[in-house]
Amino acid sequence: MLSRLGGLSMGAPRLSRWTVVVALPLLLAAARPAPAGEEKAPLREVQVRGVMVDPRNQQPVVLLEEKKAGVVLPVWVGPSEAQAILMELNKVSPPRPMTHDLMRNLVGGLKGEVLRVVITELKGGTYFALIDVKGPERSFSIDSRPSDAIALALRTKAPIFARAEALRAAIPVGEESQAAHRGRLGLVLQAMTPALAKFFGGGKAEGLLVSQVEEGAPAARAGLRRGDVILQAGGKAVATPEAFEEVFSKSGDSLTVAVRRGPGNGEALDIRIDFAAPSGGTQAP
Repeated sequence: MLSRLGGLSMGAPRLSRWTVVVALPLLLAAARPAPAGEEKAPLREVQVRGVMVDPRNQQPVVLLEEKKAGVVLPVWVGPSEAQAILMELNKVSPPRPMTHDLMRNLVGGLKGEVLRVVITELKGGTYFALIDVKGPERSFSIDSRPSDAIALALRTKAPIFARAEALRAAIPVGEESQAAHRGRLGLVLQAMTPALAKFFGGGKAEGLLVSQVEEGAPAARAGLRRGDVILQAGGKAVATPEAFEEVFSKSGDSLTVAVRRGPGNGEALDIRIDFAAPSGGTQAP
């Protein structure tokens, strides 16, 4: 159902000190104390599994995984919010603060703390969320789009929760993708775009970005890391996850990938992924 991340705009406005001072009362006016009954609603902690694109409408989707139940909650978001989430997942620092960086700095500057984010409900095809904030004198909840709440939670290391009713739209882990390499290698790939290439591809929109590596899976044991760029698989250039899947399906018990790692032209590596041996793969010379 889900495939690669499309091109995303990298620009973000920077607020002046005057703008922050004027906007602050509006921010506090939007905040409200959490209703007494809200805390009694069952919550499930979720983690951001990755950012993909729905090929049906080319809209970015954030995947929230609830590990205990073994389900994934897809949340459709805007391109700029998807970019903000993806950059934080990949530990990319923009040259100037983006909107969610400013939100984090503003909360910290006011000696506040983001306690948690809660995906509350799905209504009319739209998810709703709350950001729970603790200030010097009081705690309160702010209505938010899930995309903004998630981007802020990642930057403040705050936990993300979903109410049970919101998780009713979740799907079992594995059903969100039919790619065999994802399940067997523990690897999530997305096509490189010009926007992503600025940060991960040395300016070259070629190859596949490793957006997630499952801990303990064959890809992780072989040495692949999030942020690596796979240029070739089995000696063939790969530009789409589908092309990688085709090579993988014919690879037997192991697959060697040519990787570029690091900024600029980066470091060139050949990594062999052994997905048959229980002890994991080894890195080729």
